[in-house]
Order: sequence, then C-alpha cells, then structure tokens
Amino acid sequence: MSTPLAKEEIRAAPAPAPARPRGLRAARLLTAAVALWAAFLTAFLVLTGGYWWWRPLELLPPLTFAVVPLLLAALAPLARPARLRLAAAALCCLLLGLPLTGLNVHALPGLGGGSAVPQGAVRVFSWNTEYWSDGGDPDEFYAYLKAQRADVYLLQEHVSWDVAGHRPIRADHVAELRERFPGFHVAAVGEILTMSRYPIEDWRGLDNWPYLSDPDIGRPPDGRFPDYYRYKVLRTDLRIDGRTTTFYNIHVPVQLDISMDPSSAEFTAFMRAQEVRRQATYRALEQDLGENRLPVVVAGDMNGTAAMGEVRGLGTRLRDALPANDQTYPTSWPAGGPALWRLDWAFTSEPVRVHTYRMVDSRGMSDHRAQALTLTVPTG
Repeated sequence: MSTPLAKEEIRAAPAPAPARPRGLRAARLLTAAVALWAAFLTAFLVLTGGYWWWRPLELLPPLTFAVVPLLLAALAPLARPARLRLAAAALCCLLLGLPLTGLNVHALPGLGGGSAVPQGAVRVFSWNTEYWSDGGDPDEFYAYLKAQRADVYLLQEHVSWDVAGHRPIRADHVAELRERFPGFHVAAVGEILTMSRYPIEDWRGLDNWPYLSDPDIGRPPDGRFPDYYRYKVLRTDLRIDGRTTTFYNIHVPVQLDISMDPSSAEFTAFMRAQEVRRQATYRALEQDLGENRLPVVVAGDMNGTAAMGEVRGLGTRLRDALPANDQTYPTSWPAGGPALWRLDWAFTSEPVRVHTYRMVDSRGMSDHRAQALTLTVPTG
C-alpha cells in the first residue's frame, strides 16, 4: 500500500523528454547536405579551369552533377517539415549542374542523333593511341587504322614512353605510314601526327612556349625531346574539293599522374607544371583560331570533361559534334571498363556540318576510345 509521501514523489518525478521527431532530424541532415552540395557546386563553377590545386576535384565523373541532386531530391520526403523547400533546392542544383553532366539531349527521339551521310562526306578518325604500338603487334595496330577507312587521321601519342625514367622517347613512323598507306600525306610534330588522303597545303605545330605563364616549370624538366612539350596542337590545312579547311589535331596535357604518391612534392610539382602547359596549349589554339578565316575542325584528346571550364569555353567559340551522336551519355575513357568520362572531343566552325559522330572501341590497344566523324566542308 502506497504512503502519501510515495504518491507525492511519483507526482513530482520529471516527465521523460519527448523523442525528437524523426522528420525534424532528417530535415536538419538533408538541409546540411543540400547546403554543402550547393556550396561545392558554386565553388566548382567559379574555380574550374584555372587552378592546379582544384584539378583533382574536376576529375569527378560528370554524371555526379546529376546523381547527387537527384538523390537529395529523392530523400526530401523524409524531411517532412521542409520537404518541399529541400526538394526545390535540390532540383535547382540539378538545373544549375545539368550543363556539366555531359548528357546528350540530342540523342532523345526527334532532337538529333545524326543525319544521312551525303556522298563525298569526309571521314575523320581521331584517336589517342597510347604510345603508338608500344608493347603490341604493329601489324594489328596498322590493320586497325586501315579498318577505319578514314580520309583524315588525327592521331595523338605518336611517341614511346620510358616507364622507369618517366619520360617520352621520340618516335618516327612517318616513312612507315607512307609505305603502309599509299597516297596519304603525313605531317608530324612532337607526339602529334596527322595523315590525310587530301593534299596538305600547309602545316605547322602551334608553339605553346610563348604562352607559358611560368617557363621555368612549363618546359621539359630534363631538356630532352623539347618538341613533346612545346607542340600539343598540329595544324594542317587540307585541300578538299577545291577549298581549304583547317584541321587542328590536339592533345592537352593530363592534369596529374596517378602513379605518383599524392603526398609527395613530386606530385604537386607535376600538377603545377601540367597546369601551366594546359593553359598554354589552349591559349596557342585560341590565338590561331582567332586569326584563322578558314573552316576549321578541332579534334583530339583534351583531357577534359563537360564540367571543365576550358572545354566549355571552347564550346562557346566552336560547335561540339555531340548533336550528331546517338548516345545519351557518350564517353571515351577508360576504354577497357565502364567508361565514365568523355575526354576526347571534336568541334567545328559554323560552315562545317557534322553528319555522324561516334565513339569507337580501340580493341585493347589504347586506354582511349577513338572518335569517328563524317562531315561536309564548304567547297568551291
């Protein structure tokens, strides 16, 4: 039997604290997640394309800019007190990041995806060969090139590589190509090589050294094979059906070397040097484009994605070949597994019309898929 004192003690005991509503906790967590993503997206748009220390973050698969906000929007119903506001904020992030994703809206029915190829169209094949035929069968390599039946070949990494010394070794297969591809004209500089069924009226490598912001770190570290570092764009003016068109074969230096220790001074020094070389390559190309009044085609390995500022900047001057592609998410790297990045690009000026554009399997001979285009150029 309870005493009066016991009853008073029971009545005076504090009531247990009410459990925090699950929706409120979810709202706080999702609000923080959306705010962090919005801040990162804003920083990305401001910093992309200009700072070496930001480059590792630019290597995110471009689809990340669609997947993350869609995931946040899908989780918004769990945050009942603020679900509508959070869903709206996530969708705003999606719309802001959509141009960075590399998605090809032209692949949707009725919007593009290529057109009929007229007779006489020019077949262009652009490919980073991954150090030519090093370690492979040269006959298989050349058979693969012949199988493309291209009129113009824009080939990168016409070079060998010293793995132990981590440096390029000059290669020269020009005479061999002329023998294996009779009737073709060949021009080469540094690691860039262009081969054309059409006559080459003029050609030159675009010298990026005048555009180096820091020549001390942008030039070759050991002084050997300077042309490898100096010329990353090869311009060839081709005479096609009575009119000249310029083809720019480009290989933009890679941002970093994943074989290096990220905590080492060597890793940081390499990234800084590569940034100087990357920017100089784009400046040399933009300078020549600004002075060129001919129709132009630019294609090659740009080591950049749809999210990177310099690639998007080039797309404001020229037209991406993407509308002639029928894939929703075209990618070129890595070739040997699930490809998440489009590092290889093709652009044209207004008079050039692209009919088809696709990525081509490199059959294990390169870490890059190739680009194949059919296009028509003005004639006269």
